[in-house]
Amino acid sequence: MDDIYEYVEHICKKYKIDESHDVTHAKDCVEFAEQLLEENTSEHERMITLYAAALHDTVDKKYVPVKDACAQLRIFLYAIGLTDEDASAIINIITTMSYSYLKARQEEGLGYPNHGKWDRAYHIVRHADLLCSYRVNRCYQYQKRITPDMPKKDCWRLVEKIFEQRMMRYVSDGWIFLPKAIALVGPLFKRAALELSLHNWR
Repeated sequence: MDDIYEYVEHICKKYKIDESHDVTHAKDCVEFAEQLLEENTSEHERMITLYAAALHDTVDKKYVPVKDACAQLRIFLYAIGLTDEDASAIINIITTMSYSYLKARQEEGLGYPNHGKWDRAYHIVRHADLLCSYRVNRCYQYQKRITPDMPKKDCWRLVEKIFEQRMMRYVSDGWIFLPKAIALVGPLFKRAALELSLHNWR
């Protein structure tokens, strides 16, 4: 994975991607993905899953021009020996997994995109990224990036509102449904709630 993380760091530096979506987040997402993988997963599927988990924010429209970023990523994946089919699988997964993308599909009455034999990999990566969103400080870091002049107290109130309306409802709203992921939500939920409560009285 060293080459993958080096590429993530390169993209973060090139596009000034902040710490909420940098290589630390990439590694966190990979760790969650590893926990969600089934024991019978082939090495090939494992590779696609973990590479996608690590690389997903290198094509994030919040930071990069998606078309150019995808082209650059494809060149990189070829350079480290992946086939066109595997490179396409990874790019297709990471360009169709964002909450905003899927929320728009939901509002249009559409379901999740069909990734064929890579459906399981797709949902593992998507779930891993959602589990990462329970990191309270990460949400705060991103909000400070997009609203740098917002007072600290107001920013924490916004973070709390985002958690109440979004993260705390991932399971009840059906965004998280893999059994292994649901099992991980409890401790993450409790930790997030505690951290938010601590910031409320400071």
